[in-house]
Amino acid sequence: MKTLAGYLTRLLVMRFLLLLFGMGAFLLGLDLMVNANSLLTEGGGIEPLVRYILLRSPTIVSDLIKIATLLAGLLTFATLIRHGELTAIWGAGISQFGLFLRLIPLAVVLGGLQFAVDDFAVPVGFDGLREWGIGEYDRADGAGLTEGVTWIHVGRDIVRVPTANIGEGRLDDFTIFQRDDNGGLLARLDVAEAHYAGGLWVLSGIEERSAQGGVLRQSARRDWRISLDPESLRNLSAHPRHLSFDQISRFAGGDGQGTWAPYLYRTWLYEKFSTCLVPLLMLLLCAALAQQSQRSGRVELLFLGGIAIGFAFFIFNGITLAMGEVGLLPPLIASAVPLVALTAVAMSVIYWHELKKRPA
Repeated sequence: MKTLAGYLTRLLVMRFLLLLFGMGAFLLGLDLMVNANSLLTEGGGIEPLVRYILLRSPTIVSDLIKIATLLAGLLTFATLIRHGELTAIWGAGISQFGLFLRLIPLAVVLGGLQFAVDDFAVPVGFDGLREWGIGEYDRADGAGLTEGVTWIHVGRDIVRVPTANIGEGRLDDFTIFQRDDNGGLLARLDVAEAHYAGGLWVLSGIEERSAQGGVLRQSARRDWRISLDPESLRNLSAHPRHLSFDQISRFAGGDGQGTWAPYLYRTWLYEKFSTCLVPLLMLLLCAALAQQSQRSGRVELLFLGGIAIGFAFFIFNGITLAMGEVGLLPPLIASAVPLVALTAVAMSVIYWHELKKRPA
């Protein structure tokens, strides 16, 4: 049945690309309208527009892949039902699972596309927009930025450094607040500068004060052994949404360094993996609902059911993700529960159809 698999893949890919391009162009148009004033101050012409579109597109495409997969699946199965092709497929002895199995290669490709966009394109686009400082990206993009100051959580300690003093592998005029296991202040280190060399940070010009404020000692040099490397330093203020898998794993592991809470990094680490499975589940949902619509001959049931369940999943996923970000749910549960719920719904539709086929 390679012919059937190729035919279904062709129909789905054409509709997926058309929806992805159409919705992406619409959202980019709205985005350009919002940031028109900032782009016009760049000297006019088409070059700033093209540059902004190239840098902004990855984030929009990342958000639309899941929606485009759902709508493409619904349109494809609606076409098969309308032309009577799905009836012929069932008549050939191909079950719902058999039909879904033929869509798995495409689902894997779409999941790989989601992974590639999130892991490579989105971080590159965000870095470009942040360096450009256009539109909303000319403002601080992190919870760790407050009035020009970046707060960094490194293990038990807290580091305060002026944002302007963060350089390439360098920190200047910053303060380290050393704390005990209960969060109590042990000492304050005022550091003139720090350079990254040989896999560790070297502090220079150190003045150590006690918790009561008195000067304890002064040091000319001291090693600062933390897992915060220069690349991580550049991404301190970036939200995990805009980081790659490798960058997020650095903040999620190690000694808990970063400007965000460790559980927020872990939530997004799991979320980026789980997102790659969404296209597979969307196609499973479409295949399950198609059988019910084919028996009744009402295509609108396919669209209403698919859109209702699909967008309910997106809303539910957003709620659990937000709860994971603030620590109300464990990171793994916040990312996995929506997938389990969508799988249970799709399998319930299939099982309900099988029950109706059994003789009384």
